[in-house]
Amino acid sequence: MTVPKAISARRQTTDVDAMIADLRSCEHPHDVEVCGMLLHILPGVLSPRLSHAPDALVSKWRIQSGATVLDLGCGSGVLGLAALRAGAERLVALDINPQAVLTTKTNIERLGYADQAEVRLSDVYSALQPQERFDLILFAAPYWNRKANDDLERSCFDEDHSTMASALGRAHNWLTANGLMYVVFSDQGDVGRVVNLIDESKLRVRNMHVFRPSIEGGHIRIIWELTAR
Repeated sequence: MTVPKAISARRQTTDVDAMIADLRSCEHPHDVEVCGMLLHILPGVLSPRLSHAPDALVSKWRIQSGATVLDLGCGSGVLGLAALRAGAERLVALDINPQAVLTTKTNIERLGYADQAEVRLSDVYSALQPQERFDLILFAAPYWNRKANDDLERSCFDEDHSTMASALGRAHNWLTANGLMYVVFSDQGDVGRVVNLIDESKLRVRNMHVFRPSIEGGHIRIIWELTAR
């Protein structure tokens, strides 16, 4: 494995095609510092070097000491690992992309959380066991209603927001009695469709946060805090 020579600088972009082209051009791993953690990112994985969705969620969440956390679509592992750093006790991270699974596993080990965390290859919740329950589900959802042609594009594209529908429609099965699901989204996706999916689910909105763009032409990010009905 190639060792990065420097920490990659973070930047914001709203052009998803340019972002994917940038990520495809990365043939070697790189390191990036996010939320006080130095993360190792393998090729083929959405990098927080180009995504600031984790920052929006971390600025608003409340992590109870000892919480059990499910990081759904974990990518680099940034959200789940930040939750552990904030006091959570146990993490299960899921992703459909084998490179994301390997990236998250690498970061779990590098940051010293191997005794508290595990990562599984999973299509939404498919890798969970029936008895598993979580105090928190974290989901930084893909925004754009487009067909994904490979694993990298799945981190950005969700045709007809079908992954979102599955994530919201079945979340209640995996939450504890007082559990909470955080969903990060953007106005570059179909916000009305997501609102309808929430309404059709067995979840209710406890709170919602709206983040205005911090760069010219940037997109609005939305965070929903959802509880089981």
